[in-house]
Amino acid sequence: MVVIAVAAGAIGVVAYAWEPEGRAMGWVRTASPLLILVAFERYRRWRFQKWAVLSEQGAALLEAGDLGAARRVLEEAEGYAFRAPEHVLTRLHLGYCALLEGQVDSARSALLALSRWWRTKEVPEVYAAAPDILAACLALQGDLVEARHWLEEAHRRRRPGAANFSFGEVFILCREERYGAVVRLLDDGLDATAKSLVHSRKLLGVVRAFAWDALAMEGGGTPGEELKGLEAIQPGEFSYLGARWPRMEAFLRARGLSEKEAA
Repeated sequence: MVVIAVAAGAIGVVAYAWEPEGRAMGWVRTASPLLILVAFERYRRWRFQKWAVLSEQGAALLEAGDLGAARRVLEEAEGYAFRAPEHVLTRLHLGYCALLEGQVDSARSALLALSRWWRTKEVPEVYAAAPDILAACLALQGDLVEARHWLEEAHRRRRPGAANFSFGEVFILCREERYGAVVRLLDDGLDATAKSLVHSRKLLGVVRAFAWDALAMEGGGTPGEELKGLEAIQPGEFSYLGARWPRMEAFLRARGLSEKEAA
């Protein structure tokens, strides 16, 4: 853009020297559009830099499990997003943050809009991740038909060779009471879950403990060691899981992790 500005100035100088009358106006007519382009490019870069800094801060807070602060920073980042890929990345983080905060309705709405937006495919990872996390929201709410639809869409969108651990599939299988499949899926995806967000690992730990507890009850045994991971969970932290899931609500209450225990 600096080259363009210099060229505009050079053209203006030539025009000023060549035309005996109206030389100043000729320079303005020639240079103004290019100067506007320079100003616009600087503005766009300024917004991108603001977005990039805030987006990185929000992602770090989300990674650390500080969900409230992450949401506030990401909402500010969304205000600076300029191009479609910037909006896509920020909205995915906001939707996922809403889910982890227990705002399942808000997460569902945000992720549904993102999954349907045609510009989402400009970021291939989000193009597949948005419907997968949406499937988890739908499964939590007991809408398994729609959850399966969006899970299949996520699989269809996933690029060959991409990581295939599915957040949505974990919750769908759990709601279908296929507890053995849940445990196998989580065990097979240990590498993927180990790299996930702190809050995500805790959430999946609760789901795994729930599945093991259900398997133990069906087999007449006790889950034993499998429940030790629940010691790091605060009462009420994941009470939203049982909002439309009676068996999960009973499990959380039995383990002292329900909202009533938190109160």
